Amino acid sequence: NGLPTNDQLDARQRQQLPQPGDWQPTSLRTAAVLCPLVHHAGQDHVVLVLRPADARQHPGQIAFPGGKREGGELPVETARRECREEIGVPEAEVDVLGSLGARESSSGLLVHAVLARVPWRPWRPDPREVVRVLTVPLAELLDEARWTEAPPPATATGVQGRTSPHFRLGDQLLWGLTGRFVRDLLAVVRGLP
Repeated sequence: NGLPTNDQLDARQRQQLPQPGDWQPTSLRTAAVLCPLVHHAGQDHVVLVLRPADARQHPGQIAFPGGKREGGELPVETARRECREEIGVPEAEVDVLGSLGARESSSGLLVHAVLARVPWRPWRPDPREVVRVLTVPLAELLDEARWTEAPPPATATGVQGRTSPHFRLGDQLLWGLTGRFVRDLLAVVRGLP
């Protein structure tokens, strides 16, 4: 398939990506997401979650495990904690590869994205925050023909940009901030020597 092995991918990402540091200075509230990579059935997958239709924030949307900063946490600590709370991955099993940077969300948060490797395991989603855990092959996400740039769906909340990257996953749509972070990840994977 032309993709590097997961060990090669991880080594290159550690070399190429900045390590997650402190929060970027901002007047916005801050949050962090974990962009988990998992190796399963001979290939790398990106782990995403589907939010409940009645969730307060981003109802029914595909997202990375993540949430708002608590106390004096660093971005990596917030991302690890949220991944444990939302899908049951112990913080000690989250192997951080680097930072994908920060972007502003439609709900007025500055969200830091932390890329990490997690082990394949039975996910334990918290039903208050996660309807389903999705593991999407990285090779599928790298298929440019499946991506479009489109306006937000009619169900979008918050202050949306005119368009965002969209990727259809069965009956679900990956779009918005999560779509942008996935595109950031894909740019890193493609740019690796």
